[in-house]
Amino acid sequence: MDTVDLRLVLGVADGAELPALAQRLGLGETAVRKRLRRLCGSGANPWLRRTGTDYHLTDRGRDALGAVGEAAAAGAAVCDLVGVDVLPMRHVRVVTAVLGSGSISGAARQLGLPQPSLSAQVTRIERRFGTELFQRTPGGVSAAPALVELLPHLRLLEKALSRLSATGMPDDDPTLPCDLEVVCEFGFAGLLDALREEAMVDVQQHIVSIPGPDWAPQMLSADICVYADLPLASLAVPAGWDTAVAFEEPAYVLLPPGVGVDGETVALRELAGHDWLTGPAGSRNHRSVLAVCRAAGFAPRVRFTALNGPSGRHILQEGAAVALTGATLIPAGAPRTVRLAEDVRVKVVVGWRPGGPATTTAGWLVRWLRGQHLRRLAERRPELLAELRADPAGWPGYAQD
Repeated sequence: MDTVDLRLVLGVADGAELPALAQRLGLGETAVRKRLRRLCGSGANPWLRRTGTDYHLTDRGRDALGAVGEAAAAGAAVCDLVGVDVLPMRHVRVVTAVLGSGSISGAARQLGLPQPSLSAQVTRIERRFGTELFQRTPGGVSAAPALVELLPHLRLLEKALSRLSATGMPDDDPTLPCDLEVVCEFGFAGLLDALREEAMVDVQQHIVSIPGPDWAPQMLSADICVYADLPLASLAVPAGWDTAVAFEEPAYVLLPPGVGVDGETVALRELAGHDWLTGPAGSRNHRSVLAVCRAAGFAPRVRFTALNGPSGRHILQEGAAVALTGATLIPAGAPRTVRLAEDVRVKVVVGWRPGGPATTTAGWLVRWLRGQHLRRLAERRPELLAELRADPAGWPGYAQD
């Protein structure tokens, strides 16, 4: 539940239809429709009901309308003061619980959350608000000046939420985060919008470089990490993290235009006489290429070490070297690609801290990445998709239901 949901209920009470609601809230119609369905299906006594394509207030919803208006007005005041568009009610509960208990550990016991998880949520809330809310001392926490300014509105919100809880307010599970940090080795088109509209999670996404064999500091400080697990150069998973493979695909080689290949695949040994393009020396891509080629019986002649970035794209476009990639992880402007004859696989992995607020979102992210990958294969390499699906023992991730 957040201030957008509150405004949505008020819009339904005004009789606004879906296009008008979407325009009023600054959201797409699909996102509004998902929120409406969630409000209709939340709890034993939901505020909204659906009749055909229309939405109406239930008796419970009409009883809640006054408190909804008060909460929406107080929430709007908080949003204006801290400069955000949306205020999740979970943030209000977290901040008031920490302030009321005088410590994060006390608030964690009150909310039934692990102390590290709540501490991370407080840090994210402060980062989102762009200001320090609590002054930390050895004996606990107290309100910082910014929180003192917000307190009158937060108290009004807290009072309204107490009234709403008696009217069947949709459940607000504190273990499901409303904002997360996701770091990715790649940019996935549509990921941010899908997380916000489908998973109902507000995220900050950062594209990071992972040069060495270990997790980068940005990965360790994030909630969820998405990265490539390269052949013979896997990243060691830090203690306290869980991982899941979103998808794996056969390795392909980027070939200069003039290189002839007999058949639909190329063996690594056939590339022994070519110059190679890899990531920087010591990077996972560099180490993976060295290990894969040595396993095939030769040491690759690595001439260029700028796989990502403008210079790497120029080298590929000029056909000055060969490089390894995945079936769908093709850099922009790359030349033709041919599948490796050897069984070399590239995996895309999602990592997260188990038991914390990222677990549910990480599971959703794995499913979304897998679905997007299958769609890309169906569009770009339908023959490969058919081949992988025909071998469920070798490629279980492609088995059809």
